[in-house]
Amino acid sequence: MSERLTLYNYLNVVAFALSWVLNSDVVRGPEAQDQNRFWSGIGNLFNRYESIVNPTSQTYLIAHLILLLEGVFTCVQLLPKYRASIMVQDSVKHWFFLSALMQFLWSVDLGLENMFGHILSVLFMGGMFFSVTRILLHQAANTDSTQTPEEYWLLRFPFSMHFAWAMAVFAMSLNGFFVQMEIGRTAQVVMGIITLLSFIGVSFKMIFRNGPKPNYVVPLVLAWFCTGISVCEQGPKVNLDGTQKLIFNGFAGLTAVGLALVTAVVFVRTEILAKRTDISNDIKDVNNEEDTVYVSAPDNDMGAMA
Repeated sequence: MSERLTLYNYLNVVAFALSWVLNSDVVRGPEAQDQNRFWSGIGNLFNRYESIVNPTSQTYLIAHLILLLEGVFTCVQLLPKYRASIMVQDSVKHWFFLSALMQFLWSVDLGLENMFGHILSVLFMGGMFFSVTRILLHQAANTDSTQTPEEYWLLRFPFSMHFAWAMAVFAMSLNGFFVQMEIGRTAQVVMGIITLLSFIGVSFKMIFRNGPKPNYVVPLVLAWFCTGISVCEQGPKVNLDGTQKLIFNGFAGLTAVGLALVTAVVFVRTEILAKRTDISNDIKDVNNEEDTVYVSAPDNDMGAMA
């Protein structure tokens, strides 16, 4: 593959620039909360969706970390060493640009505060999640044993974080949609529990069914999101009673702790203890070879003397 910059390289630059405008403080002044802006990004997620799976505002700090990491990716993928990488040309392709485009379309204020507007909002957020999912799947399929650690951290790691965050935000938008439909509190709790179970299912797949190398990033980001859910105060449209709130927040907290602990245990066993065992076995094999005494058959004269 040629090492010249391709259309995909340029699309990644446009995608990051659009994401930065939407999601950084560059478009927010001190009176940003009172402005009727044409578009909005991370800062408006909390206000637009009201549901029991809304996390605290501090949870959104991780989105700025993702933006920073994708900025590093955008710069690195322009370098001659990485611009033709399979992680960029055959994996990210146009999907990063489409994910940013979907968020832009979601953020545009069309003035539609009816059912059609809410459906469009969910569809655009679902489109963002689908686009990032395609990146994750393509990168996993195109990864082999020749991939270097720096390629992982620079070209893959940002999109693992983005996938988990996009899944959480899409789940939040879906729950918010049903709240707008004015479903009952019990139904909201059921939807919230289904959301948490989906987080557990995806995390299980990433840890135990992800091929030879588990993905530790996705369950940790989802654990962070669940932590924010467990301590967040619901708005007036949710307003669960004491028992329902205690049960759901408790389940969200247990989900967060469980995902973090399981991920940590698997990481220690797979990445630390297993490698130490392999090193010990290699050392034993070398020592066994050095201690081996090779006995040759005696020649005829020595045999006669015996």
